[in-house]
Amino acid sequence: MQSIETERCFITAYEPERDLDEHWAIYESPEMWQYLGWSEQPGYDEMKRLFKDRPPLWEAHTPGSGVFPIRMKDDNAFAGILLLKALPYSGGELSEHIEIGWHLARPYWGRGLATEAALAIRDYAFETLNLPYFYAIADPENTPSLKVMERIGMRFLERTDRFYDDMGVLYVLDRATWEAGRT
Repeated sequence: MQSIETERCFITAYEPERDLDEHWAIYESPEMWQYLGWSEQPGYDEMKRLFKDRPPLWEAHTPGSGVFPIRMKDDNAFAGILLLKALPYSGGELSEHIEIGWHLARPYWGRGLATEAALAIRDYAFETLNLPYFYAIADPENTPSLKVMERIGMRFLERTDRFYDDMGVLYVLDRATWEAGRT
């Protein structure tokens, strides 16, 4: 993937050697991971393993998908990550579906950056990857993420526990809806 530029940030391909330390650091605050179904911050070695092992699986599932760092234009600060990857069923097996997601460092919350970055990766999903649709799932109490889903054009589909071993709110966006919104 080539870099995607938005008004305030660059979105690039994830490189563990470059990005892992800053990525891991965004989860230092319990506020950050409370809606991710984690009881505590993952250890550095676990995070390193996850983000070296999983991206090749996601890439094999859907070429061009994966993890995408968000870096601020003004100071190159690591603001968070975007995910466009295979959605795992409860139990861990990868589904045939793709999900979009975002994890922003606490200092960047409430500034519209998640929406700005998610809009860019949404367009990448349809324009470059030619996806027919994708999902997003969030904790029902994670109002900020639910609002981002709506701002990028997604619609509520259902409450489900089929993914991530937890009850979540599932949203969807299909190509026809996306195309209709662009005219």
